[in-house]
Amino acid sequence: MPIPLRPLTFICPGCAWQKTTIPKSDALVIGRDFYGQCPKCGYEPLERRPATRTEIPKAKLKDLF
Repeated sequence: MPIPLRPLTFICPGCAWQKTTIPKSDALVIGRDFYGQCPKCGYEPLERRPATRTEIPKAKLKDLF
């Protein structure tokens, strides 16, 4: 049975781009669940940290719309 990973927030130190992801399973999709490079400016590596309690509901709302 797949075990979803914890929500993560990816931050680009180059352009301040930020994205919180909530993986639905343990099979990560690059560009949806995981980012290794900034999609805006191409900077790598991105900083990543566990998502905060305020970022998780915001990410869920963005996924709905």
